[in-house]
Amino acid sequence: MIERFFAFVSLLMARIGGALLLGAAILIGTEVILRYSRLGAFSLGTELSSYALAVGASWALAYVVFERGHVRIDVLPQRLPARAKAVLDILGLASLAGIGFVLSAGALEMFQTSWGLSARANTPLGTPLVIPQGAWTAGLFWFTAIAAWRTGRAFVAMIAADFARVDTIAGSPGTEEEVEEAISETQQWLGKSPDRADDRGTV
Repeated sequence: MIERFFAFVSLLMARIGGALLLGAAILIGTEVILRYSRLGAFSLGTELSSYALAVGASWALAYVVFERGHVRIDVLPQRLPARAKAVLDILGLASLAGIGFVLSAGALEMFQTSWGLSARANTPLGTPLVIPQGAWTAGLFWFTAIAAWRTGRAFVAMIAADFARVDTIAGSPGTEEEVEEAISETQQWLGKSPDRADDRGTV
């Protein structure tokens, strides 16, 4: 239940981040069109798009942890025994949580400084910096919490010698797994059930 809740919140945050990026792209496109059509122009796209990029990126990080999408070189671990591979997978995920902790601490310090100074952006909008910085910091904290949570779950699975579970939580998806996932997503997009065999060409 907790895992599903965390996954749902992470997916929701990723979608919100994507919507922010899409909105920023539309705003910049509109600004460019107005500028070149001489119908007037405004200069909000650059500022808002930078906020959208920062917030969208940090809010998507936790979802990527669930999808095991963080890039890492794992040529050697794939050739190691299951126990050794599990240890390296957990260390990799734990290091991700550690990096998240460092980034979160720095972001929190910056947010607190902006809060204390009532800092505003030196732009036409004069946006209070605590707004974008707060959203960015929240994304980093959530990412760190999810990475730590998944590390703990993987560690418990390793203690129970459930190395397949460790791989599911912390390992990198293999080629076959990625192909199967792509096929499943395509079938769902086409309105087919992944469990239903394709009967094309049969009599």
